[in-house]
Amino acid sequence: MVWLETINIRSAGIIEARKVLGLCKRIVEATKLDTALRFKVYCNAMYATDISIHLQWKSEPGPSSVLGKELISALRDIGLISHAVWIEQEELTSPHSLEINQGRRPHTRRTLGTGLIAALME
Repeated sequence: MVWLETINIRSAGIIEARKVLGLCKRIVEATKLDTALRFKVYCNAMYATDISIHLQWKSEPGPSSVLGKELISALRDIGLISHAVWIEQEELTSPHSLEINQGRRPHTRRTLGTGLIAALME
């Protein structure tokens, strides 16, 4: 089963945000993540002090991974933490695996931002 663990931090300032990014870099360099599929870090486009760490796992999900718990513990003094675990809905991950338009007129392919959701809701 594939699951995603997100750890979001709103750091107190830019210096603390750099500490978070440095810690993430050291984790990637020093850790062999056997069951992890991906380790990604995102910075908010508007607020450089908001960072989102995504750990994608292929195993049975739990309330948190060992690495997730350690990250949360290490980051608590740097800023506000939000943690969540998401389970992938495999039947909805590929556009070819689900017939959304059953019994409806076919829609032409659209890109995001061009009324895709409105068209699918018709």
